[in-house]
Amino acid sequence: MDILLLILIIPFVCGVVMFVMPLHFKLLQSFHILLSLIVSSLLLSAVSKVVHGAELSAFDNFIFLDSLGAIFLSLIAITGLLVNIYATTYMKWELEDGHVSLKEVKNYFALSFIFTWTMSLSVVCNNIAFMWAAIEATTLASVFLVSIKKDQKSTESGYKYIVLCSIGLAFALYATILLYSAANGKIDGDAMLYTNLIANAGNLDSMALKLVFIFALIGFGTKAGLAPTHTWLPDVHAEGPAPTSALLSGVLLKCAMLGLIRYYAIVANGVGFDFVQSVMIISGTLTLFISSFFLIRQHNVKRMFAYHSIAHMGVIAFGLGVGGAIGLFAALFHCAAHSFTKALAFCSTGNIAKIYGTKDMTKMGGMIHIAPLTAVLFGIAICSLVGVPGFAIFVSEFLIFKAAAIDGSYLLMGIFAVALAIIFIADFSHFFLATFGKVEGKVEYNGEMKFSENIPLIALAILIVAFGIWQFDSFTVLLDESVKTIMKK
Repeated sequence: MDILLLILIIPFVCGVVMFVMPLHFKLLQSFHILLSLIVSSLLLSAVSKVVHGAELSAFDNFIFLDSLGAIFLSLIAITGLLVNIYATTYMKWELEDGHVSLKEVKNYFALSFIFTWTMSLSVVCNNIAFMWAAIEATTLASVFLVSIKKDQKSTESGYKYIVLCSIGLAFALYATILLYSAANGKIDGDAMLYTNLIANAGNLDSMALKLVFIFALIGFGTKAGLAPTHTWLPDVHAEGPAPTSALLSGVLLKCAMLGLIRYYAIVANGVGFDFVQSVMIISGTLTLFISSFFLIRQHNVKRMFAYHSIAHMGVIAFGLGVGGAIGLFAALFHCAAHSFTKALAFCSTGNIAKIYGTKDMTKMGGMIHIAPLTAVLFGIAICSLVGVPGFAIFVSEFLIFKAAAIDGSYLLMGIFAVALAIIFIADFSHFFLATFGKVEGKVEYNGEMKFSENIPLIALAILIVAFGIWQFDSFTVLLDESVKTIMKK
């Protein structure tokens, strides 16, 4: 059976299997880990074929996996696996504390596979209409993961999430319809296929393409958390379970960004890169400064990381705005670096919430003595988020500076530096307060989590450091080929 077909069937089947499992936690935990390993192995198998030079397609090119899609599919596989493993520990804590029932735990595990299925579908859909539908489906699949506790705040954040993202994605739907109208009968082949659209972008009306990109930016930008349509994201990340926030920030936002990047590539090759770069610079700058302003004022650790998600989507947008081969490379690299970093950040908040029984950092302190490993993991996430050398995010931020310098865009370098400086100051002040400060509240769990419970977090930390100091040839190949595809070189 074709591997593209398998990666769309197996996650859905795994979700169904989890739904019919008996209500026994140990059994649910074991099956969730086993099935997550199977799904991730399958996704990485498809990625490895692309790394070795193959472009996969099925159903008359309806489903398609190229180097660009392979980058994001690998994030679903790696980040998704580690977060899902951590989720078994986190949900055990929630079950023991009486915050969720065993049936809700089972539903959570099942829905996580359905969520993986929708994200994978959004990555491999060559048909732009079905890609839009798949990204919309990720909202429907993940909203139940957000509001799993069914309390007032999580339910309200779930409603806000589905309403705002659905309204936002309506603009992306209009962009899809407009693009099809502009391309139908004017290009060779099916006007709904991304591969045909980018190959024939030069034949399309330039004014129509510009309008298409604006609507796509509003639509997919809403789902990706770009300002000013980001307002759903802080509430959803703050109220959802820690593993859900890790999946949303680490993986889902990247799927929405992939949709935007595909439209970026089509329009850029149709009207030239100057237009799309100018639009993305404005979007990235606006997002960076709005998020950094609110970041300074946050004391809730999850809301702080939520605004970080917005800020780093701004970094990706800024990289796309700077453009050129290096700028595009940096933006795509940042997607991976941010995925691992933010997954670690949100998973570490799960540990922190168990220790202190609160998300308020003003009531924390002494973490380095209470839970030294958690403090170190939390610190690694913070160091990467602020771009400390030797950590993954530093690489992409440095490359953005390099791309801007080569282009002679010194004003952009200054703007970028100011935004990053604000984020740096805000983050380290919060980090030192929680890690080395005096405990102002109660300590609910005076000790470190078991080493086995921290293994997924340690793995994420290793990835963050590894991508910060080492060049992985396979991943670099995917990045280089993706840049060539976007620039049609």
